[in-house]
Amino acid sequence: MQDYDTKVVAITGAANGLGKEIARRFAGAGATLALADIDAENLEALRVELVGNGVEVITSTFDVRSVDDMEEFARRTFAAYGAVDIFFNNAGVISVGTIWEQPLADWDWLLDVNVKGVVHGIKAFVPRMIAQDTACHVVTTSSIAGLLTVENSPAYVASKFASLSLTEVLDLQLQGVGAKVTAHVVCPAVVQTDLDNCLRHRDPSSYDADDPYYRTEDYLARFAVVTRSMPAGLPVGDAVDVIVEGIENGTFYILTHPMYNPAITGRTAAIVAGVRPALVTR
Repeated sequence: MQDYDTKVVAITGAANGLGKEIARRFAGAGATLALADIDAENLEALRVELVGNGVEVITSTFDVRSVDDMEEFARRTFAAYGAVDIFFNNAGVISVGTIWEQPLADWDWLLDVNVKGVVHGIKAFVPRMIAQDTACHVVTTSSIAGLLTVENSPAYVASKFASLSLTEVLDLQLQGVGAKVTAHVVCPAVVQTDLDNCLRHRDPSSYDADDPYYRTEDYLARFAVVTRSMPAGLPVGDAVDVIVEGIENGTFYILTHPMYNPAITGRTAAIVAGVRPALVTR
């Protein structure tokens, strides 16, 4: 890993999982940090840990669904540090269900966080990063679910395809204006995070927790697929190794699980051939 002693790194979704390990990794390399998350308790614990290690860090607690709060996070960061060298648009959530049965509130939540949250980050940070006129990076956390379709979590898959293609367009537009900002998209498969526990931060007013669907066999079986997969995933530190290496090497599509590469190329071939998607047997 390079020396980041004079660099500023901003991260959303920083209190847990990939965001937390990314913060620790760049802190260890000397970076100054601006961290944001909806999880106030874990974000504060991370701040105390980093400050105790001599790291300069500011934190903001908010929901990335709020464009005003994202704008304030960017304003505070640039007011404190003057520039941002890497912005990780990392916050994300997951839900599961059958498309015609899953509550529409789930779709609103997933798309608002995983897609509009990314847009909010771009709108708040990218104009400032272009204006600073230095080589810098915007990194979107998408998913292998932005490259491959699985039947378990339709809103998540749709949101991750959207965030990936959005980042592709972002990079093209940055090239088009001659900006010194480079975009990257991270597409991890299962990593040992607490993504399956993200419901605890969902705004109770935004959905009906007593909706009967959440007690159906369909929902419970689909959610069990997520919870069972997390402990068997790639260790978070290993995923962050790949992410850091990808950014430093200028890689656009940062793939943390190379064992899925044949499936990705197979999907491309199937699209050209017009083949119907194949159901995954579990």
